[in-house]
Amino acid sequence: MISMFISQTGRRRMMAMLRADMQDWWNEEAVVAMYIFKVLAACLLAMWLSLWFDLQQPRTAMLTTAIVMQSLAGMVFTKSLYRFLGTVVGTGVSFLLMGMFVQDRFFFLTCMALWIGFCTAGSMLFRNHQSYGFVLAGYTLCIVGLPSVLNPELTFNIGVTRISEILTGLFSAALVSELIFPQRMWDVMIASVRRRFADFSDLLRSFATGPAAVGVSQPALLRFVGDIFSLESFRASTVLESDESRTHRLRLSLLNAEFMEVSTSFHALERLLDQQGDQVGAALLELYRPLGEAFSIDGRSARNEREAEQIIQRLKAFREGFQQRVSLPPGLDAGKRLDFHTGAELIQRFSDELLAYASTYVALDAARGSQLAKSEAPLPLEMHFDPLIVFLAGLRGALVFVLLAGVWILTGWTSGIEAITIGTVTSTLFAATPSPTRTIKQFLIGASIASVLTYICDFYLLVDAQGVEMLALAVTPAIALAAWMTTRPSIAIVGAGTFAIFFSHVGLNSGYSANPVSFLNDTVADFIAILVSGAMYTLIDLSNSNWSRRRTARSLRELVISACRDTMGLRRVRLEKRARDLVQRSGSAQRMANDEDKEVIDWLLSVLEMGHAVIALREQMAEIGQGSPALMDSLNAVATLYEDPSAQHRRQAIASLDQSMAEVSDSVLARRLLTTLHYMRGLLLDENSVLAAPTNRKGRMHAA
Repeated sequence: MISMFISQTGRRRMMAMLRADMQDWWNEEAVVAMYIFKVLAACLLAMWLSLWFDLQQPRTAMLTTAIVMQSLAGMVFTKSLYRFLGTVVGTGVSFLLMGMFVQDRFFFLTCMALWIGFCTAGSMLFRNHQSYGFVLAGYTLCIVGLPSVLNPELTFNIGVTRISEILTGLFSAALVSELIFPQRMWDVMIASVRRRFADFSDLLRSFATGPAAVGVSQPALLRFVGDIFSLESFRASTVLESDESRTHRLRLSLLNAEFMEVSTSFHALERLLDQQGDQVGAALLELYRPLGEAFSIDGRSARNEREAEQIIQRLKAFREGFQQRVSLPPGLDAGKRLDFHTGAELIQRFSDELLAYASTYVALDAARGSQLAKSEAPLPLEMHFDPLIVFLAGLRGALVFVLLAGVWILTGWTSGIEAITIGTVTSTLFAATPSPTRTIKQFLIGASIASVLTYICDFYLLVDAQGVEMLALAVTPAIALAAWMTTRPSIAIVGAGTFAIFFSHVGLNSGYSANPVSFLNDTVADFIAILVSGAMYTLIDLSNSNWSRRRTARSLRELVISACRDTMGLRRVRLEKRARDLVQRSGSAQRMANDEDKEVIDWLLSVLEMGHAVIALREQMAEIGQGSPALMDSLNAVATLYEDPSAQHRRQAIASLDQSMAEVSDSVLARRLLTTLHYMRGLLLDENSVLAAPTNRKGRMHAA
């Protein structure tokens, strides 16, 4: 009996372990296998349709399919739309230039260079698939326009054929994505929102355990910066879906805006507690503790929106009883009492923001959440950019085209068109990436792999292929390998390079057309073009150089200057979005391991903390009608400090804030003004801040 019981227990344990392993495989590897199958099916469908319609280059349709295929249906539809629009615009510009300069090669190529520079700059201005649309409009001009230089009479046929092949590829990708194991944007977005809410709840709960937890939040908060823009990217791809994601687009935008404010306030609270002495710090932590514990559901964080309803009730109770819990520790001097009131004011504001954030999160429950009115939605993410960076990006893209076109014309290079096209693709496609130089290296590796695969496919497999079935078998290994690589974030660009070069040279046209000499020439042209693009990315480095970091830091500081001096002050949401957008565009959020990029992040946090305080100060001044010269001088002193960070300006700003605090009247309304001024003074006194004297910091970026 005992042995039978043990045997049954062992079998049950084994079955439980087996089920757990199968669940893990389904959650991770099955998704990857499903995606590879969908990419392969879509590419083969595009090949079959192209051959059926007798299109000139089925490989173009297959490349289009591979590029636009995503794991989520909404992203496939949106990327397909912008690829089609970019192709149509690029083709139209090709027709226009051929009509104007068909007999003047110099002006034709000059206008092409200007157009490519314009499209590269556009790809830096816009985000997500809008950026991709500009890229397509740029290099489509090469694909359609350059062959037309040699055969002007075929311009229209080349353009129409290109659009037909693109449409075939887009149709194949959309059909497969919608019919075979479709994955909806809403499922991914709600999972991302829930994960972020749970992670932030864990952070709040751990912070309530005691001073030992102080200082642990910055890596998590910086990770949330990327999450905010990832969710915004997902939200932008829901336009063509007809499920809950479209209904809740505005609410998701509001949730993102509220989370930005909450995360900044939490970091400010952590910094404030870190600066306080034992007595004041302990009292403030005790005041905060019920707020952190409110996010605990049976010793864990809320798993979904329904469980979060309990948190909302606790937050409301916390706010109602907050003033009763505020009690000064005995024996504090005037300065320490002001420290305590400043911290209590910040905790109260933080609880209000948490309640708003949690309420919006709960409203995402599709069963009860109603659509948010457009009038209630926050401002969308704005385009906040450095004009010089955008101009130099456009110049870099135009220079790559000019260099390769010059070599083509001067040498009569038979593969010159191939080199110009690949060079334009790489110089525009990767311009907006966080680290273009690293990206181009990975793309070069993918091109090397693709060259080997193409050689094997062209000269060993396709030569004996008879019928669609044999053609499909010949190209399947390369497609499956490239698709698998795109599912691995560390080598996704390698997979993209493999796709691009393989489908550019595989002899899969309306008729077999592989030639060893042409293949070798085109392969060499590809490598030369990629190397030229890489060299230009190195020479004009707009994201990973100290010069670009200094400009990003300066642009961040200008937000505080604007908040201090502009007649129409910034709103908190606008400040958050502009600051985070600048850092996201610069790529520093993706390179936080570098000391230089950490300083950009420090400037981001300093600008957000001081910017929020300045905005609150100006709102309080307007509310109580107190705009004394001393307060205006303090705002100007803070603006001067951020305009030209130095130890002298820092001392002057602190002294100006002291003067303003001495002149603030002792009334209930003015007390909030006093705590805000005191909080700003504390930010300037922090020796670990980026505003500290240059001798206290390793970098000198902030002195630029």
